[in-house]
Amino acid sequence: MSIPHPQNHQHAQQSLQTWLDGSGHSAELIEAFRFFCKESQLPEKYGSALENVLSRVESSSLFTEESCSFSKKDLANSLRIWLEKVQQYQSKEHS
Repeated sequence: MSIPHPQNHQHAQQSLQTWLDGSGHSAELIEAFRFFCKESQLPEKYGSALENVLSRVESSSLFTEESCSFSKKDLANSLRIWLEKVQQYQSKEHS
């Protein structure tokens, strides 16, 4: 298992913040998280959990804020939690 580059994690976090601020696009956010997940070589359950959230991000981008059942803040929180879990996993794996 390779050690992921810290810049990939930072890029995912920055993409999340940019998306949450409204200055970033969903496609960029999704791409950043998928790249980070792939580069991190995580167990399958992490990829499945991430895809679950990213599919909701993708769906939410198709609708206006008022008509979407997914809260942007809730989705962002789910992605933050995912990043935290990845960091915890990587800390255990590389210690």
